[in-house]
Amino acid sequence: MQTVSIDSATCDRSPACPARRVCPKGAIVPVSGGVYPGSNGYTVIEDLCVGCGICARVCPGGAVNLG
Repeated sequence: MQTVSIDSATCDRSPACPARRVCPKGAIVPVSGGVYPGSNGYTVIEDLCVGCGICARVCPGGAVNLG
């Protein structure tokens, strides 16, 4: 199974993160804290992620990486 990671330097930290919205398992979640959800970036809950790669295909900034 593929692993998914999010490059915090590339992530635009959008509160309407398309990768998060399309994840069928809800594995992409905002890092806690910050002014709004996602302002500190996003992370992947590995136990929920199935490695489908949908998130990587829709991330406009290319911040989601498959490994």
